[in-house]
Amino acid sequence: SSKPSVSLVTSSRRCLASDIAMSLVGCCGSAKSPHVDNFSDQERGQETKPFILDEKTKEKEKSDDIPCAVKVFGGCSCCVLLLMGIVFFGLKQYLSQQALQSMLYIDDASIVYGNNLTAAELVVKNWWPGCYETDSIDDFTETCAEPCYSPDLMKKIWEFNKANPGEVVYYPSRTLEGIEQVKLGGWLLPAPRKSKEDTEARPRIVLQHGFSENSNLFRQTVGAYLLRELGYDVLLNNFRDHGYSSRSKAHVYEWGHSYPLDVLGALDYIRSDPDGKLGGKISSKKVGLMGFSKGAFNVLNAFGMDGDVPGAWVDSPPWLPKIVFANGAMKVLEDMGLGFMAGLLVDGAWDTVLSTALSKGIDLRKHLPKDSLLKGPDTKRHIYGVANIGDTTVPISQHTELKGMLDKYPEKYSPGYWVNNGTCKGNDHCIDHLERSDAYRTRLCGFWSKVFELPSGGCEP
Repeated sequence: SSKPSVSLVTSSRRCLASDIAMSLVGCCGSAKSPHVDNFSDQERGQETKPFILDEKTKEKEKSDDIPCAVKVFGGCSCCVLLLMGIVFFGLKQYLSQQALQSMLYIDDASIVYGNNLTAAELVVKNWWPGCYETDSIDDFTETCAEPCYSPDLMKKIWEFNKANPGEVVYYPSRTLEGIEQVKLGGWLLPAPRKSKEDTEARPRIVLQHGFSENSNLFRQTVGAYLLRELGYDVLLNNFRDHGYSSRSKAHVYEWGHSYPLDVLGALDYIRSDPDGKLGGKISSKKVGLMGFSKGAFNVLNAFGMDGDVPGAWVDSPPWLPKIVFANGAMKVLEDMGLGFMAGLLVDGAWDTVLSTALSKGIDLRKHLPKDSLLKGPDTKRHIYGVANIGDTTVPISQHTELKGMLDKYPEKYSPGYWVNNGTCKGNDHCIDHLERSDAYRTRLCGFWSKVFELPSGGCEP
């Protein structure tokens, strides 16, 4: 017996191959050729009875090649679109989970660090840029610390904290309808007194930690030292669910929802000094606010909500939480070679964070600085913003947003700014007070002297 004509077999195999490909991928149906239906399943791939193609059949055969090719092309296009959809859906799910883990769900290990340590031990048993986990003052060497900071600075802070240990105190968050009130805890760190008989009240400052940190980590340790060395009493406050503070019902990062009330609760405590540890109640004009990163974000909120605060120092505050997430998400996608898809993915992932938070009773759009600062009185209160051009956590655009608003309302605020550009052992976020401690101290001194209406002499190191 003889085989079918070459023309028919070629056409049939071509379309059969496309059928198999379509079936394997399982998309949009198969692109079968009518000729394949001339063969039963038993006859496929087997010899068939000879037959002769007439001219009419040959013409039809030629025309059948076109729809087969079109069907193959259409099927492949469908497969590509389907695969793109699967990839997009997978990336969206991945990014949404990353958003929840990084922006909403609390990492308990990082936020309770150091609760069993003394103020002096927080210097020597901590994580520091370049020197990493330290266990004694001897672990700070020129090799690990310089050129960012000197081992001598660490020794000064350590000895200062040993001589002026402070203590952990507890107080409630400020009340506001719809916001859970919790018990907060933080380090009360008085400035050195000349003697035990020296009970004169000093100006006081609430210092607020940032995202995924607490009162015990290096940024707060250095900041509190600089303020106390200038003669100010300090309360290192912990947000709810952080450090010494109590656990909330939601137990998630709440951003502006409740954290401004935590800052204001610390403010109420240090103003009134109910335990008489700082010399008693003091005028609101002598109590200021300072914060790093998300702590600065909520200091801005608290500053707008309480018009009696005379001044606020904010180091690298986000303007909008979503921008911090979007900045981090862009880096992740760029590392995957998918940065071009950020615009399609970020909004959906952030919406997942917002909706998940709302399901726990937390509104992450509540109390944003752009809204809170508008509530401030027309009293030209002092505010100072610090930023780093190279900050990869809170982009410099956030500082630009803050500056734009403060400059727009000169009747409300008397602002000052300090923008740097540098890193400390690979760290570029809220690091200037360690890397440029002398310059930072000088600016702190000048700013708070103005806020508290004190002589500015002695600000130079």
